[in-house]
Amino acid sequence: MKKIYLISFLFLSINTIAQEVNLSSEKLWAERTSATIYVIHKNDNTKWKIFVGANPQKIDWKSTPKKLKDSLVFEVLPTDRLFFGAIFKKDTIIFSERRLWVENAPNFRDLGGIKTNNGKTVGWGKLFRCGDMGKFSANDLTILQKENIRNVIDFRNEQEIKQSPDIYPSDFEVNRVWTSISPSNGDAMKKLYTLIGNPKTTPAEAESVLEEFYTIMPDNIKNYAPFFETLLNSKQGEASLFHCTAGKDRTGLGSALILSVLGVSEETIIEEYYLSNRYTQYLAKAGMMSQLKPAIAKVLAGVEPKYIQSTLNKIKTKYGSVQKMLETELGIDETKRQYLIQKYTY
Repeated sequence: MKKIYLISFLFLSINTIAQEVNLSSEKLWAERTSATIYVIHKNDNTKWKIFVGANPQKIDWKSTPKKLKDSLVFEVLPTDRLFFGAIFKKDTIIFSERRLWVENAPNFRDLGGIKTNNGKTVGWGKLFRCGDMGKFSANDLTILQKENIRNVIDFRNEQEIKQSPDIYPSDFEVNRVWTSISPSNGDAMKKLYTLIGNPKTTPAEAESVLEEFYTIMPDNIKNYAPFFETLLNSKQGEASLFHCTAGKDRTGLGSALILSVLGVSEETIIEEYYLSNRYTQYLAKAGMMSQLKPAIAKVLAGVEPKYIQSTLNKIKTKYGSVQKMLETELGIDETKRQYLIQKYTY
């Protein structure tokens, strides 16, 4: 029985390295500091004028703007979301919070607002990533519905799903897609169990095993095909969400792959991946993880940039580039890539 619980937390977790809530490339960003409070930040002394709306299309550009000096605070209902428009001279930016205030899924994030190498921006409210959906509250389900998330791709294995089945809003049709990225009985998991059971294991050894796990993930890369098929086939106006149990490892690679297709730089992809560290720190003290030595739990409950970098390096070594792998193994040729760019960026 212990193994089942460990499976739930090993793919997931995060250490407590301090980091920002935003990406370094963002000039402005919104942070939801509580269920009802937004705080707007900026990265320089630019005197932005801030406008507000319920979604990117409903920003009231004709209203009297608020001036952003150091920061701005906005109040909102717990289940509502605000979008902000910022203007300075000829520069206009639309943004919202990256991590949505979903009570029982702390790593629920929007990939919107990320810049691509060709000057485009990933659309807000189109692509979401998260962890366990089996503990959603009533408010969480309301948010799922308000964001019109009609496609959910589940990367977990059968044991994880049995332990914590996804919860969905009633009377809300969702296309549920299951594609297990990692088996529960593979060599990497056996090695991890051995490591955890050894009281002499050091944090460095734990990091090494996790990094090795990331080099193995590309061996199951074809299992991401249903993920891309879903994104290609989703209807206009529908949002898609992909998840595993913590939303950091298998989901992190899924995010890296779709952002690669959309033309986001590897540096930004790794930075977006590392944001998970901010939101899943609690896992080191949850369930079976709480019974481990704190230093080991901290590692197993964490992500490091070198982990996803090792995956990307493995792909590039084998295929020459991430794009070549996507075409060879997942059928994302140039025509499909351009279609995805058109569909998910602006």
